[in-house]
Amino acid sequence: MPKPVLKFNADGKFRILMISDFHSGPDCNPKLMQGIEALVAETNPDLVLVGGDQCLCKDTPEEVKAYLERILEPVLKRNIPWAHVYGNHDRECGIDLKLEQQVCESIKGCLSEAGPEEISGIGNYCLEVLSSKDKSVAYHIWALDSNRENSDYVERFGLDPDTRFVLTDGFGDGSCQASPMFDQVMWYYNESLRREKQAGKKIPAIMYFHVPIVEFCLLYRNPEETDLVGSKREWVCCGELNSGLFMACLQRGDVKGIFCGHEHLNDFQGTYCGITMAYDSCVGYNMSAHDDLRGGRLIELNEDGSFETRHIKLMDLLGVDAMRNPDFFEGGCKYFIRKL
Repeated sequence: MPKPVLKFNADGKFRILMISDFHSGPDCNPKLMQGIEALVAETNPDLVLVGGDQCLCKDTPEEVKAYLERILEPVLKRNIPWAHVYGNHDRECGIDLKLEQQVCESIKGCLSEAGPEEISGIGNYCLEVLSSKDKSVAYHIWALDSNRENSDYVERFGLDPDTRFVLTDGFGDGSCQASPMFDQVMWYYNESLRREKQAGKKIPAIMYFHVPIVEFCLLYRNPEETDLVGSKREWVCCGELNSGLFMACLQRGDVKGIFCGHEHLNDFQGTYCGITMAYDSCVGYNMSAHDDLRGGRLIELNEDGSFETRHIKLMDLLGVDAMRNPDFFEGGCKYFIRKL
């Protein structure tokens, strides 16, 4: 079956809905599907990006496929193309990710790819969005696997088992998470350069993966300078080792937006060195979340190379029906919020 072709609409727009952190399995809360239905109906996307931690408690390929087709039914019934990346929890239980990748690619409309076998991770790929006028590539969507935890580096790099990655005074907020590795950064950089030479021009792009990179910390620490908007109610759980991804994006000059999931209680966005970084919060109900943040992120690409983005909250669409328990508001008490 041929894969869907992504193409700008006649008005020069291409709408993306990013949703993350389902944290569920066959026994998921039915409000998850209700929420995805509401977000898809509201945004009418041309593409849906699933940003990791979507598939837990999986035992067989058949269970995984049945679960994903059930959860993504609002997307599949509208014949909307979709793609995904993996989160840290996706590799902590159930079937091997290589097998899960085959399952995902067998589902209608999936554009994800396993990516080059010689680099780290599964799900490193680039999607092309064609011009509304012809078959030339007008935009790229880069996907990277942000891996699991930095403790996984010990065996891989031959380090002492007692190696400490999280120090008392570190770069980030003290999380044990990993990030895209240096060989993935090299792959992006070289592939971006190759595609520029092939096209005869630099292709504007956005990038998405699950775990934020350490530069996300600069946003909330410098809210005025980075034009921060949205809410921060938990730490930025990024890796402490910096693989140089942000600098690679900056030097290549194509990626203008980086989008992540992972944190369920953050939906903020800001801009540093011309690159917008943003969370999509979470859409799931089977883990820690706040009712007034749960939702997804709309990313609207413009054919001139620019884009706009905003977080969409389920409570704005569904009211009390978006709450896990209508009798008890699960909200946050520590905010940074600034109005647009």
